Formats: sequence, structure tokens, C-alpha cells
Amino acid sequence: MNKKDPLQYKSKIGLFFLAGDSWWEMGACTATSGRYVGFIEKIEERVKQITLKLSQEYEVITSGIVHTVKDAIKEAKKYNEADVDAIIYCPIIWTNDQPLVAFIQNITKVPLLLWSYDPYGKILDYYRIVDWLVASAPVSVQQSTGILQQFNWPYSSCFGNEDKQETQDTIRAFVKAATTKKSLLNTRIAVIPSPCRLVKGTWFHELELLAKTGVELDYISVKELEASVKAVTEHEIKESLTYYKKFPSSEVTDSQLRESIRISLGLVKLVDQYGLSGIALEDFNEELTKVFGYRPHLYHPGLGERFCTVGLEADVLGVLATIIAGRLSGRIGMFSEFFTIEKERNLILMGHPGYGEISFADEKTIEITPDIEIDDMLDRGVWLSYRAKAGFMSFINLSSNKDNIHASLFSGESIAGPRLMEGYSHLLIKPEAKVESIFSGVTKNALFQHWGAALGDIRLSSAELFALLDIEFTSLD
Repeated sequence: MNKKDPLQYKSKIGLFFLAGDSWWEMGACTATSGRYVGFIEKIEERVKQITLKLSQEYEVITSGIVHTVKDAIKEAKKYNEADVDAIIYCPIIWTNDQPLVAFIQNITKVPLLLWSYDPYGKILDYYRIVDWLVASAPVSVQQSTGILQQFNWPYSSCFGNEDKQETQDTIRAFVKAATTKKSLLNTRIAVIPSPCRLVKGTWFHELELLAKTGVELDYISVKELEASVKAVTEHEIKESLTYYKKFPSSEVTDSQLRESIRISLGLVKLVDQYGLSGIALEDFNEELTKVFGYRPHLYHPGLGERFCTVGLEADVLGVLATIIAGRLSGRIGMFSEFFTIEKERNLILMGHPGYGEISFADEKTIEITPDIEIDDMLDRGVWLSYRAKAGFMSFINLSSNKDNIHASLFSGESIAGPRLMEGYSHLLIKPEAKVESIFSGVTKNALFQHWGAALGDIRLSSAELFALLDIEFTSLD
């Protein structure tokens, strides 16, 4: 995955078409007269059209029609060399098992989608034999499932043809999930400086996280953050000041803003140094407060430009949920918290102090304020906050209970309007499900309060991803 822009990566898929060698042995694919004349040419044209359709979205490495063991092995090695993100297996007509077994034995296993190709979109009134063979892919898919399970290769499945919207959506969700799974192997999250002692619900089994996702953690000390902050130049601060001065502010001194910018730029430098996709900041840490004088909570646009999520209370799983939500949607996510519900209007209020991703903001509502959770008489840092813009959003939660990570999701429309909260970045969500049902699911499943928000609908791809990761998944929609 492109390290500079992980959200704009074009997925690479192996498109594996298999047909039964029996049809060549019995003359159906070599006929020069009779009912099978032109049969294989029609199948080849269909394969070409499928490939062209998928190539509009993905980098496609196609096999063409394979019907021998030798060619199946050749394609497996080709996909291995290309390091494909996923394989779509489409037995375009009824097939023999030997080439599939040979393919399985030579492939590096990646996420696999079985495509029961349906050329007609309906059951015909009458099938000539050639009409039926063209539609026989679902039989081969059923025939393949036992073999795949024997060889311990998990799979997803879809039914339909390349022109059906439902089929396109299923393939898109699967490929996005497969690509996201692969991207997690290169993902690093910093914990600064340590797990949170005040909020123990953020604790989890670090080895399970590594085993399930491949995500690794970097523990960064306050001393190292301090050194990064000291490396920030006055010129860098001055450049950033022009960004913040665009927004209305209240109760914020120039000194407070400059020092908050300095710390945020120090975080940006750490992102570059470690190649971070996320930072889990323990903002209640006493050493952190002692060194910097207050909690470092100011969002900097350099974080968003680097596709880096910052979450508080050292909530690694909340940060990872936000990273996943962003990668599935193709746009950086927002670290947020489930605040409360209103049953009458079926609304959920969400938000968080601090690092609210600016791309979610209704620009008319952006404000610069002090850290208002701290009394006016004490030294305090600066917040940037807003009310979220309108649009459909999806929310992912990762929580750890009894040393097991599980995932949950709900979705709904973000409603724009005047600010509803002082100081906090916040969202007002009208979900499709009943809010009391969602909140009941939250409490029943012991979900921690932090959620990763995504712009858009990632419900299908989320379910696919967590199945690939072997993480228990619950939809609250």
C-alpha cells in the first residue's frame, strides 16, 4: 500500500477463471459444426467483458480461461509474484477439480471471493445445453467449497454478473476489506507515553492485536516527545499560525496558541519519524502535564495530511477503529465518543475534545477555544472544535472484553446545524435503527465509548474485513 497516501491505493486483484478440461476432451470447445460451434468464443468474450469492467476500479491480473493443471500452477505463481491483495475465483463454466487443487497447492493464500457467475439474472423458460453451460458457475462454486475447506482457505462469496449493482457492491466491499487487511500489516500506532491508568477500559491484550491484525505499537516516552517539540522552529509555528487565525477564537491568548501549536508540530515530527498511522495519547499522564504545563490537545492539519489519527486516554483500539473506518471509506476517519441519546427524535450525540479530524467539520462552526475541561484559573492548552457536516456516516467500535477483541458497527445520517456543544467537536446522528436498541447493544456487549467515524457507508466492507481478521463482529443497525 502507498505509504504516502494509504487511502488512494488502487487494489490489485487476481481474477482466476476456470473451466472444465472435460469440455475440450468432449469436443465442445473445439467444435467446427453443430450446437457447440462458437461456444468457447462466447465464453472468452464474456471473460473479456468481466475483466474490462473490473479493470475500471482495480488493477486486474487476469488468467483468461484456464482448464489445465499446468496453466493453473502458472497462474498461481503469477499471482504470487504480483503480490495480489485478493483473488476472485470465477469458474466460468462447470469445471474439473484437478486444476483448482493444483492452484491451491501453489498459491500464497490471500483473501478469496467465490463468484457464482449468473449471466442471465433469472431462470430462463428453457435452456438449450449451451445456454445452461454458460450459467453453470454456481454448480462449480458449490463443488469447490469442500475442497477449499479441506485446504483451510477461508472464502467469501457473491452471486450475479458484472452489470448488477448488488454484485458490484459485494465485490467492492470484499476487495476494500482485503486491501485494508493487508494494509494493517504496515500500520504502526504510537502509545505516548503508556497505557491509561485512569480509564482501564482502554486496556487490551497486545499480543492478540498483533496476531489478529499485524498492527504494531511504538511506545514513545515524554522525554522523546519533548525532544521532538524542542526541534520545532519558530518559522514552522509562524506558518501554522496563519491556519488557525482563519477561525474565530475566544479566551485564547497568543502565547497559549503558539505553545499548543509547538506541541502539535512535535507530534507531526514523530509521525514522520516513526511512519505512524495513529497516536494513542495518554493525556492524563502526570509527567506529560508536568513537562508541557497542560494537556496537548490541539489538532494540526499536518496530522490529517499524513492520514494519522490521534486518540486520547491511550485508547489504541479506538485509534485503530478510526484508522480502519478511514481506510474502508477511502477518507481519514474521526476519533469520537458516544455521548448520549434522545429517544423521541431518534438521535445520538457524539464527539470528543481535542483531535477532531477537520475534514468532518461544517466549516461555519469551527472555533478555537481553551481546554475548557480545565478551570480558567489554571494554565491550559487550546482546542479546535466544530459541529460535523451533513452526510451518511458509519461508526466502528473495537473493544476488548476478557482478553478478546470484538468489533461493532452502526450507521446513520449526520445532521448539520448550529453548534450544540461548547468546546467539543461533535456530531448529531440520526441512525436507521432505534437509538434505544443501539444503546442497549452497546451496554449489553460492554463496548467502550470510543468509536471511529467514517464518511460514507462501510457496512458491507466492515463485515467482510472482520471476518477476514477473525474478529467477532456485531452490527447494531
